[in-house]
Amino acid sequence: MNKKLISSAIMAILGCLSANVSAQAPAELASIQREVAIMENILSSALKQDTNKRIRAIQANYFVKQGVVFELDVRGSSRWQTIFSNAPNAPLPPLPEIDFANMDIEIISDQVEFITEDVVESSREAYQQAMELMREGAEQVREIAEQERDVGRKLRDLEREKRDLEFASRHDNSAEEKQLEQRKKALEKDIAKLEKQQTRLTKQQQQLRQNINAKHAEREQQQAAEQQQLLEQVSTSISLTLCDYGSGLRSLPNDEHVSFVLKGLGDKNTSLIKVFNKSDIKKCVAGDIKASELTKKAISYQF
Repeated sequence: MNKKLISSAIMAILGCLSANVSAQAPAELASIQREVAIMENILSSALKQDTNKRIRAIQANYFVKQGVVFELDVRGSSRWQTIFSNAPNAPLPPLPEIDFANMDIEIISDQVEFITEDVVESSREAYQQAMELMREGAEQVREIAEQERDVGRKLRDLEREKRDLEFASRHDNSAEEKQLEQRKKALEKDIAKLEKQQTRLTKQQQQLRQNINAKHAEREQQQAAEQQQLLEQVSTSISLTLCDYGSGLRSLPNDEHVSFVLKGLGDKNTSLIKVFNKSDIKKCVAGDIKASELTKKAISYQF
């Protein structure tokens, strides 16, 4: 009997608490929802202006006792960066036996067909130049590889003929022996000439490979520099906007946070996360700290 009374009392208390929370939540959430929606529009406008419209989309969510999370879809610093990040470089097989007969040098062009017009619009010239450089390099390597294959076939034919002459010389003591020896010497000269040509072609291939690798490295360095520049632009824009308009999040509790998930600014397939304390934002709004200090106070990591 006592157990039933205790259970009934606990259920009654929980019911009262639940009713109390339910009664308070709608008003708080409604205010936060309105303020977050306004801040979302302000951030979207500021970021698009400060980053040359490289913010594709922004979406906000609120987590009770945690804070507000803004998710930003950031375009790459270069439109063709997205294209080349997923496109494989033309493979270069080991020297000296190189076979590019089955290489599809248009493989990157095929991938580009899936990129929409608005993605490549503002960097069409850079994209076309990069495509032309890679296509030209692949064509040059393929042409030299074809020449080297021709030289290899000629060398094998001459070597085979030379072996036949040597065999004939060992088994023929007639007057033709002198003619066979002369033919053998002529073959040796041709072989030496072709071997020099083969060496020259091999060196040309090696130089082309180095040039292609250098272009790839230069492209990666440029992309890294542009990515870092874009990251700095986004971080500065966020901090300035929070300092200028952060007071609009007045209903957000002071012990919660304003976080940003920056998709497209992390390494490989990760996102860059930036977490600001609401108390630090209030200090910046009041002028106690600068926007640059607010940036440093934020927790940043990739996930």
